[in-house]
Amino acid sequence: MTNKFIDKSNYKRVPVSGLKKGMFVADLDRPWLETPFLLQGFIIKTNDELRALKEHCKYVYVDEGGQDWGGKKTPFNPGIKVTKRTLHADDSGLKGGRNTPLKDKEGKPVRTSAVRLDKPEYKTEKPAEEEHSSANKTYRAAHQTVSGLMEQARLGNALDTKSAKLVVTDCVDSILRNPDALLWMAKIKHVDYYTMEHSLNVSILAIAFGRHLRMDKQDLIRLGTGGLLHDVGKMQIPDEILNKPGRLTEEEFSVMKRHSEIGKELLTKSQGSLNYAVDVAFNHHERMDGKGYPRGLFASELSEYARIISIVDAFDAMTSDRCYDRSRSTLDALKTIYGDRDKHFDEQYALEFIQLMGPYPPGTIVELVNGAVGIVLSSEAKKRHLPRIRMILDQQKQKQPEEIVDLLNVDAGNLDKSWLIHKVLKDGDFDIRLEQYPVRMALSGMETLEDL
Repeated sequence: MTNKFIDKSNYKRVPVSGLKKGMFVADLDRPWLETPFLLQGFIIKTNDELRALKEHCKYVYVDEGGQDWGGKKTPFNPGIKVTKRTLHADDSGLKGGRNTPLKDKEGKPVRTSAVRLDKPEYKTEKPAEEEHSSANKTYRAAHQTVSGLMEQARLGNALDTKSAKLVVTDCVDSILRNPDALLWMAKIKHVDYYTMEHSLNVSILAIAFGRHLRMDKQDLIRLGTGGLLHDVGKMQIPDEILNKPGRLTEEEFSVMKRHSEIGKELLTKSQGSLNYAVDVAFNHHERMDGKGYPRGLFASELSEYARIISIVDAFDAMTSDRCYDRSRSTLDALKTIYGDRDKHFDEQYALEFIQLMGPYPPGTIVELVNGAVGIVLSSEAKKRHLPRIRMILDQQKQKQPEEIVDLLNVDAGNLDKSWLIHKVLKDGDFDIRLEQYPVRMALSGMETLEDL
């Protein structure tokens, strides 16, 4: 797929042996989706990027004019300047961001990345297939808990934040073992349950993102709880506005925007009030450039949790069917987040989220070049474009015995390139529905969410 934003007049073909840091790679000698590079067009910043280019390509096209994706400066440019609106996260996760980098006792900056580099990476404890049974049970229990919380919010009652925290803890435990299983569950969507399932999915995505950022378990619980409760205020918005199929009028949008304040009020009066959840409910629609609501805050005034939830909230909304809009593909949603980085979304967190999700998150239904169809089960962090797929239909679109195909074998030369992913399908295409097939049947033997 060609980057339509790049001016090709500046292209120069360069063998990979001649590449150096600082060069802008505009195009490759092979399709981007056959490589680990999610973003099409980037400045070489690290030795790892150089090695990956040499591993996957014989030559590349360098843009001598320094153009980039969407007309914005590439996130991989070592020369990016930090402005007063650039976020430097506070390690507590509770206070607002700062206008200058965090410093140690000697006055040296201690964080230059959204990832907590002083913490070890989490190791996968179980294969995704083994974790699916526990994840299914956890998701079902969380589904019921969120339903109860939303009903409490609808009635204006104090919320049972204790139960919210308990169910989030179960989600954290599953995601720490293997995030792919619950991410699969988060792909299951029902328009009729949008607000409830959206809240649960935001919680799951936030926890998985926090794991990627190497947050400790307590931070993950706080972040996940904030995600679970971020939209409780919507339950007091009139249905004719909340579920309106068309564009809201200015007056209707003013009412809709009140859900942030309502959520804050509901959580503040709830027993065992959670300050971080109050913060997220109140501030998840604020923007880095100060053009959000309800208060028009800037990046330096926003907590780490609020900035993270802002991204995952937008991503899940964009990839879901809503009463007023059809769902977008994962890649389209990530492109939007990328394009709005440092304006709507925090730049560092936006880039890390893109790396986490990749083009084919668990639960994505895909058709391969050879015509076979399956569902993405999991993938390695540095090779998101080559996931493990549970096959459903053979090359003639006939049901086949369930098997797992690892696309890393294409890279190793053990499978031909006809096994690469050709396109992403929608839930229901070829009568494949994610909630019914295949992990539940193959591994857990449990009923579907329709039985809740």
